[in-house]
Amino acid sequence: MSMMNGSAKRDLMRYKKNSIAAILTYFAIICDCLFFVSVYSSDFGSVSNADKTVLFYQWLIGISVVFNLLFLLAGFLSSEGVKNYKLGYSFLLMIMGAAQVVRIFIIPVLARFGGIDKMFENGIFNDIPESFAAAVLEETGRSIGIIDQGKFIYMVCCLLASAAFCIIAGVIGFIKSTTLKSYMNELSKRGSKT
Repeated sequence: MSMMNGSAKRDLMRYKKNSIAAILTYFAIICDCLFFVSVYSSDFGSVSNADKTVLFYQWLIGISVVFNLLFLLAGFLSSEGVKNYKLGYSFLLMIMGAAQVVRIFIIPVLARFGGIDKMFENGIFNDIPESFAAAVLEETGRSIGIIDQGKFIYMVCCLLASAAFCIIAGVIGFIKSTTLKSYMNELSKRGSKT
């Protein structure tokens, strides 16, 4: 009886869309939107000297805008692809999830700590003293600590949630696509024997 249920479930996959993976991909897109809205609505000005231009008003934000547009496009395409059991889109979703994790160490870490090396020097959850931020600004021309700890945690949570949704959607898409493909191969072998 359980074998019939398994066979019936696999047969049903031919007619039913993979909506779970598609919905998870939409959640990943929403989390990414929450992240970039928080970045672009932030005042990435200097902590101690407003006339200094910080890194975020230069090429980094431009690259971030382009990446967000590509992420949204790839996300919508992937949601339709995994919905229709296309295996390649599952891999794309997993790559997109990994890219979201990498993004944590770019804008959020630079905005909060001034870079990865400073993040570990000053402690991830410590408040950065304004005197240290002023010294870094004078030495390098850029400030650190231009977002507070709460904003940093919010940005990291958005990116981690987006990454998790992408990776889970990719794994579900991979499992269901390979299951359906093996079932279709099994059916074609049965058909060729008769």
